[in-house]
Amino acid sequence: MIAETYQTKPTETLSLNIQRNRETGFPSPATDHMEARLNLHDHIVQRPTSTFFSRIKGDENRRLGVNDGDLLVIDRSLAYRHNVLVVVELDGELQLCRLWNSRKEWSLERGDGSMVQLDNDLHSDTAIWGVVSHIIHSCL
Repeated sequence: MIAETYQTKPTETLSLNIQRNRETGFPSPATDHMEARLNLHDHIVQRPTSTFFSRIKGDENRRLGVNDGDLLVIDRSLAYRHNVLVVVELDGELQLCRLWNSRKEWSLERGDGSMVQLDNDLHSDTAIWGVVSHIIHSCL
């Protein structure tokens, strides 16, 4: 189940401090402020206006490689294709599914393994809300 979804803001930054190798001896006090910064937005958010984050709640998507607490990065501007994870509106709620194309027929694999056959026109009743570009797994 997709618990919460929110859009990124171009001014937000997700960053990590990266420690450089330290030389031995007495360190200079100024070197404490010379750490490189890794901005995660530069690597996982290509189009801020069409990128959303969603938190997964529950274990029903394990079959799709997504666990409870994982964070999905969803880009609504990406084109869908065979074997990608997509967020779709099914049964009135947003769900995570894998998109399959077999002999020009499209279908969705849900987290429980059940399949939903789609019309050849993917823009019909089932709305593909966005394509998952990254999964950030929770280690806790």
